[in-house]
Amino acid sequence: MNRRDFLKGLSLSTLSLLVAPKVWANALSTTAGNRRIVVMIELKGGNDGLNTLIPYSHPAYYAARPSLAIERSSVLTLSSQLGMHPSLKPLMPAWNEGELAWVQGVGGTEGNRSHFESIEIWDTAQADLRADNDGWIAQAFPTHPLAGIAIDTNLGPLYGTKVSNLSISDPNNFTANSSGIGTLKSNSSNQSLQHILGVQAQIDMLASTLAEYLKDIPAAQEAFATGNFGRALNSTYRLIASGLNVPAYKITLGNFDTHTNHLSRHKPLLQTLAQGIASLRNNLKRIGMWDEVIVVTYSEFGRRLKENANKGTDHGAASVQLVTGGQVKGGFYGEYPSLTELDDRGDLIHNTDFREIYSIIRNNWWNLGEKQTGKLALI
Repeated sequence: MNRRDFLKGLSLSTLSLLVAPKVWANALSTTAGNRRIVVMIELKGGNDGLNTLIPYSHPAYYAARPSLAIERSSVLTLSSQLGMHPSLKPLMPAWNEGELAWVQGVGGTEGNRSHFESIEIWDTAQADLRADNDGWIAQAFPTHPLAGIAIDTNLGPLYGTKVSNLSISDPNNFTANSSGIGTLKSNSSNQSLQHILGVQAQIDMLASTLAEYLKDIPAAQEAFATGNFGRALNSTYRLIASGLNVPAYKITLGNFDTHTNHLSRHKPLLQTLAQGIASLRNNLKRIGMWDEVIVVTYSEFGRRLKENANKGTDHGAASVQLVTGGQVKGGFYGEYPSLTELDDRGDLIHNTDFREIYSIIRNNWWNLGEKQTGKLALI
């Protein structure tokens, strides 16, 4: 039996070698064709939901943002009240085909405006900030051989003290660099040394197996954009296309903290986001794997309704989240927050707790609980 057949037989158990061989028996049996994969995209810095999903029919939007509001004629109309930023045009095919959902008024009860603390709350789904809090995805898969792969330096919701996860920048570089370590041997009885040698051998096994798996995948027919985000999506596509049974991937698109020059900074970020998701969708559709994937955006908070003196936006509260996938029921979910009834800071008041979205993913997508119905049943 070669290494590729070995991996097929054990699902992802080979990857679990990096943590503990004993978890092999707990590998999920789902194979390519029936997988339930989530790609989490962190919009780092606090995305402005108001200029993402635009309330173009509301006069309060234009009154609060005399220099930042998107002109009504430029809005990509989705309904009589809401539309997308024009830079999100690559997402229109997904919307028109009923595969794009917008969750409105998303926030948390904590009201935290610190980048570091707020994203930790979103990653762990817990307000009690502690260093040992596992990410919400790690909590969902405590016995999985590999809870997820971050094409990122930050595991975020994949982080766990007792679960297996992997952070890599590029799968090809990982396999090439790992296989170049060489085989180390020692007859020493030193337990620490033996552990190191064991891990090294396991990394070599993983690198070799992953390299074989990546040989046979169909090349992306639509090129991903250059830059870190495009490369991360390309790596994600390759790993999904390889047939690996990993429940979640996490990547980041940064620079959403637009305190100054909001219009010129926000536009290219949304364009990068939309084009990247569209390329991932198109490539996975071509190989029949789009129905196995949902893509979810999230951000530590939204932006304030009123623009500041620097033609920017300050830290706010409620925002929007995008969810798309072959099995997503497209449309609007939740309610758009009031633009006239604000909190004491001048921020939008959320009406959908972000944990509700996680719950839908856990129960309706991963089938880890009783299937939910109701206002957020988008899967």
